[in-house]
Amino acid sequence: MSTVRECVCCQEITLLSDRITSLADTHDMNVPCITQHPGFHTVCLDEWTLEAAYYSYRQGYRVEHPSGPRRNRYVAYRQFVRWCWGYLGKDVRVVLPSCVVTKIRNTFPSPDGTYIGFQY
Repeated sequence: MSTVRECVCCQEITLLSDRITSLADTHDMNVPCITQHPGFHTVCLDEWTLEAAYYSYRQGYRVEHPSGPRRNRYVAYRQFVRWCWGYLGKDVRVVLPSCVVTKIRNTFPSPDGTYIGFQY
């Protein structure tokens, strides 16, 4: 990640480490990273799920983004936050773990390799 603030592991965030631990407790699955949680792919990386989530976002906020990798990354980040934190409220931001950002960027890469990074 480009800043120290963005260099955070999913295991350092109590909410996420609890989610990983509960997976081991309820489904007898041990995963070392939130990106390996079975729900992560479905919620954050599946293009059809992201498309449906985008239409819901667009309807609620009346904002349009052209289709493509940038929109998919944006919606995937929003989906991850909603999946883990629920609703944060207007203008409330959280730093996402670098593993999540990296996985989403690798799945929906920027054509020119440029990424914005975390902003309050």
